Order: sequence, then C-alpha cells, then structure tokens
Amino acid sequence: MTSALEHLGNPPALEHLRDFAGPRVAFVLGSGWGHFVESTEVLAACPYEEIPGFGRSTVAGHAGRLVRGRSGDAGYLAMQGRLHHYEGHPLERIAGTIAVLAGLGVRELVVTCAAGGVNPAYRVGDLVLVHDYVNFMLSSPVRGAVGALRARPQPSARLVRAAEAAAEDAGIPLRKGVLFSSKGPTYETPAEVRMSRQLGGDVVSMSTAPELIAAASLGLEAVAFSCVTNMAPGVVPGRAVNHEEVIEVMEARKGRFSELLAAVLARFERDRPARANGG
Repeated sequence: MTSALEHLGNPPALEHLRDFAGPRVAFVLGSGWGHFVESTEVLAACPYEEIPGFGRSTVAGHAGRLVRGRSGDAGYLAMQGRLHHYEGHPLERIAGTIAVLAGLGVRELVVTCAAGGVNPAYRVGDLVLVHDYVNFMLSSPVRGAVGALRARPQPSARLVRAAEAAAEDAGIPLRKGVLFSSKGPTYETPAEVRMSRQLGGDVVSMSTAPELIAAASLGLEAVAFSCVTNMAPGVVPGRAVNHEEVIEVMEARKGRFSELLAAVLARFERDRPARANGG
C-alpha cells in the first residue's frame, strides 16, 4: 500500500506477526480500556518487546501486547496498552505501530484513552466520542514523510456516525467532544487547562493524536473514544489528580467500555457488506 509512512515499513515485524494478519478492525486500548480483550475470545497474543521495532510499555494498567481476538462473529486486532511519547518513545515509533497494523490488513482503527475533563459540563465517568482534536505535542509522527501534507487527520466522519449508532443501539450515553493532546508526562497546570479550553478542548490527554495522525497518513479510517477519569486541574478547585485515581475510575467502568467496543466492532462488521457492494 502506498502511503506517507512508507519509510516506517517494518518487514521483520510483519513476518513475526504473519499469523495476526486478516482483521480489518484494530483497537489501541489506553489506560483502563484493556479489559475489552478479556471479555472476548483471545486467539493469539504477542508481547511488544518480542515485536521488532516496537518497545516496552511501562505504564501501570497497560498489558503491552498485541492481541488477535474475536468478539461474537467479528475478528479484531488490539494493542492492549499503547506506547506513549512521554515514556521516551519517539513519535515515529508510535506511528510505526500503526503502520504495522495497516500492513497486517487493518483498515479501520479505534483509538481509546483516559482523559481529564476540561469542559465543566462533563462529569467523571463520561464517555466521549472524539470528533476532532488539537495536537499540542508540537510535532508530528509523520514529519518528513512524503505525502504527509495530503493526509486529512480528522477522525472519519463515517466511523463517527457508525460509533454513535452503535452506542445508541447498546443504550450507552456518549458525549461528543474535542480532545486536546499534549506531551506529558506531568498532568496539566490550571493555566494549561484554561488554555486548552480556550483552544476548543473538552478533554485533555497525553496520547491519541499521534495514532490518529498516523492512521490518516496510512489511508486508514479512524475514530477515538475518551473516558473522563478526573476533572482536569483547576476545573474543580482544590482537587488533585493522580494516576491511581485514573486507574480506579477506569476499573469501575471497564464493563461499560467493553460493551461499547463490542457494539462498535459489531456495527463496523455489519456495515461492511453494504460498503463492499457500493452502498
């Protein structure tokens, strides 16, 4: 496949993962979202450190493995845990993981993350369908890539509609908002939170934008979900934020996340024959 990320081609990884090829849908499962894999049939799994060109995921709550699985009648791939820029992984390596998924046959990508609520109307536990984002990492994983200027990095409007329909069918309430994506590794200051809100953000995260940008450059359709695990610093005066709280909130809601992703996967699978016939 011709893409803006040809320079990230990773034949050794694709050879190592040849038994994972086939599914058209893949998930990048951020903090707390990895339970989805445990709610499905796992057909194969491979730790990241065994995959050429990947790297170790060091954040608590990230299993750090690539999974091939099945939910109902639909197959999928999942990065159960992600590589973060703040862990020291170059943005190009993060993009390279998405390039490997594309090389295995993925065409639809679902990216998930934990996030802080910036919009004062949001509440802890809200699920947010990301329809746009601000890349405040101040760099791009496709910098220098041929054809990068032709990529349209916004989430796929078609997949946004399909995700909304899937959530409605499953009776799962969704917010719809803009993700502000920063480098980390520290949580934002109240002043930075005010800035992110002024720039249009509804939630803030230290991930997700790199995967969405890489997906667009590879010609994949992508969509993203965030869970509001805490209100961002300064939104609720005197309220501190820590990673343990994030994990606790996600753990309490893991069943709902799994229901949502299973519904989204089923919807994508159900829509596919219509697309194949030109519908």
